[in-house]
Formats: sequence, C-alpha cells, structure tokens
Amino acid sequence: LIRVMKSLRDKGNTLLVVEHEEAVMRAADHVIELGPGRGDGGGELVYAGPASGLISTPNAQGAMQKAKGGMNKSQGAAQDSQTSGRPSSRSLGVGRSLTAAYLSGEKSIPIPAVRRKPASWLRIEGAREHNLQNITVEFPLGVFACITGVSGSGKSTLVHSVLYENLLNAKGIASGNTAGACKKLVGARQIDQVILVDQSPLSRTPKSTAALYLGIFDNVREMFAMTPEALREGLNASAFSFNGGAGRCERCSGSGFEKIEMQFLSDVFVRCPECEGRRYQSHVLKIRLDGKSIHDVLELTVTEAVKFFEKHGELRTARPLRVLEEVGLGYIRLGQPLNMLSGGESQRLKLVERLTQQDTAKALLILDEPTTGLHFDDVAMLVKVFDRLVEQGNSLLVIEHNLEVIKCADHVIDLGPEAGTEGGLLVAAGTPEVVAEVEASHTGKFLKDVLHGTRDARLWSAAASESATPLWHERSDAAGDEVSARVAEEPPRTSVASEGGVALSLATALQGAPRCIGIYGAREHNLKNISLEIPRDQLVVITGLSGSGKSTLAFDLLFAEGQRRFLDVMSPYARQFVEQLEKPDVDRITGLPPSVAIEQRVTRGGGKSTVATVTEVYHFLRLLFSKLGVQHCPKCECAVESQTTAAVTARVEALAKKGRVRVFATLVKARKGFHTDIAKWAKRQGFETLMVDGQLVEVSYFQKLERFREHTIEVLVGERTPADTRGPRRRRLEELVKSALSIGRGTIRVLD
Repeated sequence: LIRVMKSLRDKGNTLLVVEHEEAVMRAADHVIELGPGRGDGGGELVYAGPASGLISTPNAQGAMQKAKGGMNKSQGAAQDSQTSGRPSSRSLGVGRSLTAAYLSGEKSIPIPAVRRKPASWLRIEGAREHNLQNITVEFPLGVFACITGVSGSGKSTLVHSVLYENLLNAKGIASGNTAGACKKLVGARQIDQVILVDQSPLSRTPKSTAALYLGIFDNVREMFAMTPEALREGLNASAFSFNGGAGRCERCSGSGFEKIEMQFLSDVFVRCPECEGRRYQSHVLKIRLDGKSIHDVLELTVTEAVKFFEKHGELRTARPLRVLEEVGLGYIRLGQPLNMLSGGESQRLKLVERLTQQDTAKALLILDEPTTGLHFDDVAMLVKVFDRLVEQGNSLLVIEHNLEVIKCADHVIDLGPEAGTEGGLLVAAGTPEVVAEVEASHTGKFLKDVLHGTRDARLWSAAASESATPLWHERSDAAGDEVSARVAEEPPRTSVASEGGVALSLATALQGAPRCIGIYGAREHNLKNISLEIPRDQLVVITGLSGSGKSTLAFDLLFAEGQRRFLDVMSPYARQFVEQLEKPDVDRITGLPPSVAIEQRVTRGGGKSTVATVTEVYHFLRLLFSKLGVQHCPKCECAVESQTTAAVTARVEALAKKGRVRVFATLVKARKGFHTDIAKWAKRQGFETLMVDGQLVEVSYFQKLERFREHTIEVLVGERTPADTRGPRRRRLEELVKSALSIGRGTIRVLD
C-alpha cells in the first residue's frame, strides 16, 4: 500500500492521508497532527512538519496564534512561504503530542502480566467455505481471542460465514444468509447469545441520537417534566420529545432544520427559522433545569453531561455516559445524530450498550477490525473495554491486524500462510508468545518484535537525526530468504530530465505551479481558526485522536472546497445532475488542485456490481474483447471468421450436396420491440416464412411480440437440394447466397 501511494506521489499527485498506522507515518514526507484532545478539546494544530521531526516535538515550541492580529501575522508568513516556495513546518505549544509519546515509547499499551485461560471451547470441524481448506479450528470461550492473518487468508470467511452463521442456525435464529460449509459445530450450547458488533451505521435518520440509543433520554424528559415550571404549565414527559408530542417545533417536526429544494442545485438544509435549530417550541424551551433548557442539555458533551446528572443525583442516567466517556467518546453530544458518527464511533457505542446492560447471559461478541481509524490512545482505551467485557463473563472474538491489540489477547488464531488459494490454513494457535515463535506465521514475525520491545523508538530517533536514512530495513538470512517482512523506504522519487539535461521533479517541472496548499482561518466543525500549509507533490499524513478534526480538515474542508470549485466552472445545466457541496467555514484556501476522495467503505452495489465494474476495468475488457476477441459458436466451438461470398457459397454448396438446406437472412438480432413492421416488410417482399426466436412462423400468421423482451427474427430466403449443386443450376445457388447476404447485411443462417 505504501508503495502504491508513493507511486501516485511520484506521478505528480499530492496525497493527503488520514492515518494512524506507524509504518505509513514513517514513510510520509510531511505529518500534520491535530489535537490535543477530542471534540471541543481538539481542533488545534499540534505539529506540522517532516515525519522525522515529530518524535522530537517539545512541550512548548512557539505559541498558537489565536487572536486576529496573530491570525493576520500567520497569513502574512504563509504568503511569504508561498513566495519563497517553502511551506512552513511548525511545532506548536498546545500540549505534548500524544502521537510522538507513543512513537517514542514514552507511552505504550502494556502487555498483560497474566493471560486468562479458556473456560471452554467452540470447535469448527472441516471448514471448507471459499478458500478454507477443510480446516478444524477451536475457539476459546471466556477470554479475549484474536483472529489474524494476511488480507485474503480466510479470516472473515471463517468467523462470519462459518462460525457466526452456523451458531445462528444452532440457536434457531434466521439471518437470511447461507451458513458456510463445515462438517460439524461443537459446543454451541455453551453460549447463550452470539452478537456481531460491526461498524455499520446505527441509524440512517438524524432524529436518532446518542441519548436515545443509550436509553437515557426518557430519564431526561422525566427530569424536566418534574420541575415546578413544567407542572405549573401542565407539561408531561411527552412534551419534551422531539420525535413526537405537542412540544416539538411544528414547522420542522423536531429536526431543527428545513430542506429547501433547488432547481439547478442539490437540496439545501437550512436552520429552521421558527425554532432556530432548537427543535422545540418556545414554551417548552422556557422550562429550565438548573438554568438549562432541554435543548441546552442535548447540546452537552458526554463529559459535561456526566457532571450535570451526577450533580442532580441521577446516577442511573450518568452511569452509561460514564462508560461512554471511558471508551473515548466523551466529546460527542447527547443530541448528535447517530448517522453522523464514524464507523469506529458507532462500533464503540454498541460496545457501551453491551457494557451497560444488566444481562447475565453468556455472550460471544464478534468484532471485525475495531481499531480501524483509531489513534494509539484510542486503541489503549478500546483494550480496556475488551477486558471489562471479558470480566463480565462475555467471550470476545476479534478479527484484527493491529499488533498492539494482538499482543494483549489471551489467545491468537493465525490463518494463512498467504492469501487466496495459498491461504485458508491454520498456521498457528495459542498465546501471542506461542504464535511469535512460529516461523511460517507472518503475524508472528512482527509480533516477536512487539513482545520483546525491540522496535520503533531507535528507528525514529535515527530518522530524526538524518531524514534521508531509511526508516525501515529488510533483513535476509544466509540463504537469501526473507526473515522480517518490514516495509522499506522507496528509492528517491522519479525525476524527469529536461532537454538541457537538468533533472526536475514532475511537480517542479510545471512552471508557476503553487508549491503548497494554504489554509487560513479554518473554523469548520471543531477546528479552532487554524492556519497551516500542506506541501504539494508529497505524501502527507494527518493524524490525531478520534474527534480531533482530521476528517473535517481532509474531507469537509479540502475535498469539499476542491469539488465546489470544480463544479463552479460547469454550466448550470451540468450542475443540476451532480451533488453540490456547501462552502466550508474558512477564510481562504490557496493552491488547491482538483481533488479526489478515496474513502474506505463497503461498496453496496447490486448483484451485477463486481470488482471489474467498480474499478472500471470492465469497460476496457469490453473494448478488448470487441476489438481483439474471436467469436466462437457456443455449440460446436468453431471460430467465427469473416468469409468472402465465394467461400460462403462453397460452404453452402457442400452442405447442399448432402441434402436439402434452407438459407435464412438475419433481420433482427437480440432487439426488443413488437417488430410487426418486420413481418409487413417480409410480406411485401414476397417472403412466406420467418424464424422467430428459433420457431418457424408463417408471415401471414405473425403475432405481435413481447415489447420488453429481446427477439431474433430471420427470413427464409430460399431452399436448395443436391440437384442445385450441379450444372447450370449451380448459378441459382450463388444468386441465393448473394441475395441472403444482402438482406442480412453480411449475415446468413443455413440449416441442413
């Protein structure tokens, strides 16, 4: 993946990658870290500069310029930087970089001192779905287990298709999916529930919020209904619901916004002018609880809400919010729509729901790569949540690639050794220490360094002192076999030689092209009026805690502005067919090239959507087959070749010598319609017989065909017998073939 990104960079592209993976950060030319906290505690620039300088970020190096004067000064410096062609690199004193702390080893996720022992086992025997090669796997219960292996090794097939679906069938639960093939499932009675905790959206409507999902909004409404003001006004708990009841705004139905349909632009959502985005009618908003209205409570972050409810003695309401804060989601607001949460946030919210349930049933929780999009510090919190779930009596089965999570597991099941047909085997199983000693395991090679603490910090310190030094190295044994599958730095980027013999990079070869993308006064979402410069023609990584503003900077700011500028140059007629993006809240953006967003999401196409159609390789395949492909008869598999009239006549003559032949000319081939005009034309020309979809039909009895079905129609031009192949009558055969080819536009059918 790193090699692909560098190849894109070397072709003159600027890559902006939202990433937490250490190998990608090391390979980056430039790193931007946002933070220092989450939500309202983030949105500031912690570091911007070379990747090698991140590790040496001091606690205080310069100050964040927040005031307008400082803002203007920053903009002036940015303009000077653009003039000189050198994007500035800054390390800002908004707090110690959490990323640097983890990369340097100052902070880390500890390895468990004692690993838990399985209470019992689930066993799948003879799994042979997709690329699984008739394997038998034992899954431990009562512990935290990880399924590892290279991409395509069969992890998801084993866990989702075989284990999960067969467990549902054993419990009598219909999922609508076919269970993966296996000989036997043993031990299903040892668990009471099987729960798949994925990253799918919790809701598709903006009216579903975190407070509703956790079930605390009913308590909040009852708290307001019990206030003296509400009792005096006769307002019950239903009046404080924005999904129904008499208290919500009638104009926007409690949504807080209105949709305005545009003629040439996409629909625009504006704040409701009646309730001003507060969802409720004015008499409901006048009811106060400790000086806050129901809208003010919904605007509280989870961290603020915990203090608010504990102050009022509502420990039952504060308890699930406290758990939500412990998993790193203290920055989301109680009234934040669930359809705005990321996949990782949705997954953690599902885990919180499980943690807060007073359920004694033994459950098997299945998670698929829960660390996707999580920072090191978020991963540390997630591991603590896993431990709490196991302590409650649950069993955890996690498909994971993150070494920091794998090293904390009680049991590891490694599939492989390679992908596709070369995978599907059980490579190793046991504690992380056992898997690390298996030479055939790719996971074990990396895991060994993590368990022994022999990686990372020394390489970062070396990179800080000399940025040209390779950050990753490959080692080989005496036989030349690979020992450590580490990502290596690519050679210097490709240069383009000019006619005068001077080597120039592809980007600098463009006369007058801006050297950086300048962002000035960004205030979108939680960004706090930040200004920064992103060098062009480089691989740039944006990192930071979840909720620190990374996606806002990359997608809601740069991508949205790039797309908006592109659409502005289109005609009004063309703009009506594409989605319009709002102008982001930023003073100005300079040097922004055309932008393309590549998001990691599951493609939800129909049954005809394939890898080839999504990647558009299909169009090239169609062109390749249409221009260079050779048609073959589906029955006799003979190649279809272009022939001269003389060759076709000779072929028909050879068939006629053996018996009577009928010669048809093709009029319609695989075309929809009634086709009554074809029959009328044939009758006027004196033809008597048609072959319609393989059936002989008299022209006089031709019936209207199904309109929306493809039809093939051929007309019988004439018949010939063995007598027509001898003497003067042979000329009649030649004339018949020529006539049929003319009517059929070069195509005839001959039936012997």
